[in-house]
Amino acid sequence: MAGYCLLAVSSVCAQADTTTLPQRTYQTTRVGDAVPVIDGHLDDACWEAVEWSGDYTQWEPFNLEEPSQSTAFKVLYDDRNLYLAFRCYDTEPHRIERRMSRRDGFAGDWVEVNIDSYHDLRTAFSFTLTAAGVKGDEFVSNDGGNWDTSWNPIWFAKTQQDSLGWTAEYRIPLSQLRFAAGREQVWGIQSTRRLFREEERATWQPIVLGQPGWVSRFGKLRGIHDLEPLRQRELQPYVLGQVQSAPVDEGNPFSKRNTTRFSAGLDGRLGITNDLTLDFTINPDFGQVEADPGALNLDGFRIFFSERRPFFIENRNIFDYRLTGSEAGGQYDSDLLFYSRRIGGPPHRQIGNDPDIDYYAE
Repeated sequence: MAGYCLLAVSSVCAQADTTTLPQRTYQTTRVGDAVPVIDGHLDDACWEAVEWSGDYTQWEPFNLEEPSQSTAFKVLYDDRNLYLAFRCYDTEPHRIERRMSRRDGFAGDWVEVNIDSYHDLRTAFSFTLTAAGVKGDEFVSNDGGNWDTSWNPIWFAKTQQDSLGWTAEYRIPLSQLRFAAGREQVWGIQSTRRLFREEERATWQPIVLGQPGWVSRFGKLRGIHDLEPLRQRELQPYVLGQVQSAPVDEGNPFSKRNTTRFSAGLDGRLGITNDLTLDFTINPDFGQVEADPGALNLDGFRIFFSERRPFFIENRNIFDYRLTGSEAGGQYDSDLLFYSRRIGGPPHRQIGNDPDIDYYAE
């Protein structure tokens, strides 16, 4: 009898894990000449062209139950941008957690949209905005198995707080997304809100906690018509000048009071096709890249630093594999077959600190 009871329980658990919930659909429309002003105030007349979509459900801690606070969003688009508006209701607006952090810090209350513009049910582009206005962005691959925070696209967003809660506005250039040409686009879409004080996350498309997959369970975004993919064309030249001044050594005929040095280079990104991008750099400097946070190493292992240089970020997910089954989070969810941070660093021998890297292409 005990064996039969155990079998029955296992059967119920397996059935719960494979529950399929109805797929939701959001219908958007093309905006006219009067596009939204991205200031966090949802008072632009163009937002009246589409309906609010809400009815979020908890993802955690109480899966599929009604969330503590309501959330709703709208989507518009034109030939160059995707626009989103979020209304995050809060019955206790004084308790909204507004925390400043670095980019991709995900601190405090935040709202997020994931867009599967390929509609391949495997990859997505994630855009997160905290109540304090701090942006976070990730490239999602392997159906949610990998979340790459080193992907830093160009997009614009603002937040505002009022007596009803807080609001957010997005403008995402379509050049930062990838999609195929077609008369009608059908994209996957998911929105998540985090309520910090309750440690609560609610999603627009309900998802059963513990089910495998993430992107494959998105809702659908419809209403996008006659949209041509925009090819990325980014050129970032730089000119660097350096002057060193030191007292002259009277006994040294080679001593100079002032030493000058000039350098120039170019970083570029060209979209060749929808799936192929050429990244190149000539005489790279990477001086504009965000510095690594400070770290104190007290053991014998090297400190892992994530890649932040734009040249090495494009399509880096092709090197991500889930071989060990690690659930450590972040970069440690993947077995890094290629660690690009070793490229361009100071050589580990006494020949100076100049890596002499003049040309790279991928």
